[in-house]
Amino acid sequence: MEFKQVGFLKRMANALTDKEKLKTPILVKESTESVQLIDQYKRELEYTQDVNIQKSINEKIKLIELGLKGENSVLFELQNSFLPLHILHDVRVFHNDLKAQIDFVVLTRKFLLIIEVKNYYGNILVNEKDEFIRQAYKGNKLTFQEGFYSPVRQVERQVEIFESYMKDMGAVNRTPIKSVVVFTNNRTVINTKKASKHVKDKILRVDGLVEFIKRELKKPSPVHFMDNRMEEMSEYIKASHLKYTTNEEDMDTVELRLLEETINNPSESSVTITPVEPNHTELEEALKKFRMKLATEKNMKAFHIFNNKTLDDLLLKQPRSLDELKTVTGLGEMKINSFGAGIIEIIQDHQ
Repeated sequence: MEFKQVGFLKRMANALTDKEKLKTPILVKESTESVQLIDQYKRELEYTQDVNIQKSINEKIKLIELGLKGENSVLFELQNSFLPLHILHDVRVFHNDLKAQIDFVVLTRKFLLIIEVKNYYGNILVNEKDEFIRQAYKGNKLTFQEGFYSPVRQVERQVEIFESYMKDMGAVNRTPIKSVVVFTNNRTVINTKKASKHVKDKILRVDGLVEFIKRELKKPSPVHFMDNRMEEMSEYIKASHLKYTTNEEDMDTVELRLLEETINNPSESSVTITPVEPNHTELEEALKKFRMKLATEKNMKAFHIFNNKTLDDLLLKQPRSLDELKTVTGLGEMKINSFGAGIIEIIQDHQ
């Protein structure tokens, strides 16, 4: 939908009369379709006696309600920010055969902000490669881990599509479009110590969102929107929204599991999930002694046996077989054949 600007004289008139009266947020678009979808599923429940179908529909309802709960906490923060914002909740844009499903578009006087909301609990590690890894612990023991699609890359992809659409339609030119991922569940434990600054800056807790916007508003920008221009742009974005169509295959399977676990185990999370990278002091010391002993025997530097990055990976993964040891960073076949069995024995002793 091409952005139609008013004529030159009208623009001049708007510019002369435009002001900065807006002091508080305006909710331009609500997420009404999710509520309608829940009502639709509830009506379907009334017309089926199939237990399996009922279970499937109830799970869908719970997932939508969980997503809405997280998004509503973000909406609460935005609406109570006392900032001049235009808020659009749940925006879907299709452009060049690509779609962007955006939780929030927030228009400020200096930039547009795209917000991706995540509402699940668990341990999330972001490693030095900026890969997102879901981890589960029992006590201090890592029971399993698996990667999932980066929510930072997810929101950046949304920005790429949205920005391309807005520029191609003539709606924006120099307007900065920023993005963040907001985690809303206070049970979520996020470890970004090894992540790049770029990723760290993109990840927020819900209670830090307003401060982030305030900091960004203090930075210089090539644009400064007055009230009329903000209204013109936000109404255009609202009109560009395409109606929701369900497609569960769009969701990463690990992310889906995280959401399901949040639904099914809300009371257990604080007990069964412990902070990422628990204190493995004894195991770490044992591996360091083993490394030093080998280095002394072979007349080598300790880091030539294995470096600290490998040590960290050993503590993280705690492999229990030679095959599992092959997944550890910095341990090739020669080293595994030479002293892999010794490492496994130490880890098993401490488990």
